Amino acid sequence: MLGSTSSTMALGGSPHASSAVGLAGTTEPLLLAVIGLLGLVIIGLVALAIMLRRRNRAPAVAASVPARPPIPTPAPLPPRPRTRPIQNLRSGGGGGLAVATSSAMVCPTCRTEYHGMTYCTRDARRLVPPEDMLGGPGLGPMRALSRSAGLVCMACRRAYEPGLRSCPHDGNELVPFPVYNATRPRRAKTAEPSGVVARICPVCGTKYDLNARFCGHDAGQLVVIN
Repeated sequence: MLGSTSSTMALGGSPHASSAVGLAGTTEPLLLAVIGLLGLVIIGLVALAIMLRRRNRAPAVAASVPARPPIPTPAPLPPRPRTRPIQNLRSGGGGGLAVATSSAMVCPTCRTEYHGMTYCTRDARRLVPPEDMLGGPGLGPMRALSRSAGLVCMACRRAYEPGLRSCPHDGNELVPFPVYNATRPRRAKTAEPSGVVARICPVCGTKYDLNARFCGHDAGQLVVIN
């Protein structure tokens, strides 16, 4: 019987040895799994550290770059005032345009220059600025109308804009200024003295010399001072 036991131990080995071999066989895969898991954790930590380092470096680089100062925008220039053009005009009945100031006003009919008045003292027509007397492109129909010599009443010698047939003052027929200028009675060469106060406006009381027929402020007909 002892022989059989010894033979059995010789054939099968010790029972403790077989259990140790089985335990070593089961712990080896577990150890490899733990080592792999630790490796993955270490790799993840290294990657996270690299990302944090890059993220912290970007604001530092941006802060180290000096910011460009803003370019100042130039202040807008104030609008330049538009100056009134100075036109040339020469006073006198039927005269052409030669010398005038910017404050002058002109009668479209007789081309006489006035200062500080609204109506012509010769034909009671409303005065216009000198630039309205000059022709040119793009002035429009109103400028062309104001440049026209207009119509004149043969009875009262008042001048009107083109388009009327009879005088609103006395009802007589109006004629073009060239016709009136060619057919009106001529005075003697000895003209009445200018500068002598001899007429007055019955409306506003302004006094004029003998060469004036109408008031330059209200176009009223003047009367002789007795």
